[in-house]
Amino acid sequence: MPYINSENGRREALVKGDKAQSAGELNFQIFSYVKHCPDNAVINDVRTQIVTYVENFLGKKRDYQKYNDMVGCLNCCYKEIFRRQGFYMGMLLEIVDSYDEVIAIYENLKIKENSDVA
Repeated sequence: MPYINSENGRREALVKGDKAQSAGELNFQIFSYVKHCPDNAVINDVRTQIVTYVENFLGKKRDYQKYNDMVGCLNCCYKEIFRRQGFYMGMLLEIVDSYDEVIAIYENLKIKENSDVA
């Protein structure tokens, strides 16, 4: 679990919804949101908020590094939520899976542009 410096206001900014600048910040943002979610939170609302964080992180100019960081972040966050909160947040893995087609399209474009691995 990444730890964001508490002295520069970044934690508060992420909690308020500022765009995560790194996979560590995205992990912190999602974990903090899930940790402080009320027990009666509507699942679709939770998913929508997490997808919003992910979309903000990915931004308009997406590349391999952003996709890779997002996939790794959601997987690590899934494990850390279970380790520290004691429940499985399978929704995070479902969100990763929901990007499979988008990532495949990106990868196929790059194969055409740069050729495939020999």
